[in-house]
Amino acid sequence: MSLLGNMIVSTLLPLHILNISGSASLYGLAMGLPAISFIIMTPIGGIMADRLKKNRLMFWLDVSITAVMVVYMLISGLFTEVVPIVIVKLLAFNAIQSIYMATTASSISLLVPSEKLAAGNAVVMVVNTLSMTGGLAVAGVLYDRFGLFPILLGCAVCFATTSIVDLFLRIPYTKQETSGSVPQIVKSDLTASLQFIKKKPVISRCLIPMFILELVFGSMLMIGMPVVITVHLGLSMTHVGAALAVMMFGGVLGAIVAGSLGTRLNIPNGFIFVIISILCSVPMGLILIFDVPQMLAYVAIVAAGAIFVFAGKIFSLAIMTHIQVETPPELIGKVLANLMILPSIGQSIGYPLLGWLFQEFSATPWYVIFGAIAVMMLVAVTAYRYFKKALALGTIGQSEITEGNER
Repeated sequence: MSLLGNMIVSTLLPLHILNISGSASLYGLAMGLPAISFIIMTPIGGIMADRLKKNRLMFWLDVSITAVMVVYMLISGLFTEVVPIVIVKLLAFNAIQSIYMATTASSISLLVPSEKLAAGNAVVMVVNTLSMTGGLAVAGVLYDRFGLFPILLGCAVCFATTSIVDLFLRIPYTKQETSGSVPQIVKSDLTASLQFIKKKPVISRCLIPMFILELVFGSMLMIGMPVVITVHLGLSMTHVGAALAVMMFGGVLGAIVAGSLGTRLNIPNGFIFVIISILCSVPMGLILIFDVPQMLAYVAIVAAGAIFVFAGKIFSLAIMTHIQVETPPELIGKVLANLMILPSIGQSIGYPLLGWLFQEFSATPWYVIFGAIAVMMLVAVTAYRYFKKALALGTIGQSEITEGNER
């Protein structure tokens, strides 16, 4: 329920900016700038997730989001079409969501036995992706028919309902010793989590490809797809919503496949799926060069996006499972929060950058698409070779995985 409302708001408001302005640059700005609050608050969210009762924390976060939604709706009649107001709202929304995501992510390893973490993560990912799919479909399809306000009202109901459900959750909780002032606690916890990440080569060396994946390729798809569909193909927001929904369905399939792989799922195998998805994105650029029928071009773009999300889910689940096995419960929230930051920084930079590039190369958008494909292919192949060789030689990662499985 919370993710449903989250995806509706996070997708709808930037699409609203694109709809009223027709500007790819403003759309990229509305997508990327709010990630700043997510980046700032995520480490704090990880600390709160480890030190506070998770169900109580989730309750107050959902209540806060509901309040933000209500306030925004009260002033929406006056300020809906002012870009700064929309971005301020998204900044507040993302700050709350960053804490919420760290809390829910750190709960999984407390509720699922270690030998079933891959399957447990897959189940959670399927449910989350279905919620996200519904949110994307609502944002794109119903926006054309009902406008902004009724959909935002539905989102507020989602968050309010979730806050009630939070009160009935029972998540294991062990109180941690607290000493010193709040800044000292924050500094100490962040230092402990960063030191732990440095000791785990597999975890620390995944950060660069994760960052570039969001900076270059993920941003190219998330910004380029709505822009190409609406501006270059001349289709409506309904088609954008349907395309985003199909992409998320690809994520559902990816989560199911990842869960079925079990112990065969590792980080190098995750990179193989990423490489395949990059290759499958080539037609997205070709259809803009050649005179391709409108709906055929639309199908090619949607398929490329769905395959990318399919591969992304498998890749992220491989990394998530490894981290959960390797990380002690008192650090899991902080470690996961730190790992969320770099992809978020990639989004905050990549979305405005790709929006500007699509604006500048509006007559030749395939330059942007093929440029992103080339950069990401180089990074993915290099990373795959490195991790494959490291695991084969046992120089990094294999001992960590073995120790984690034994524990």
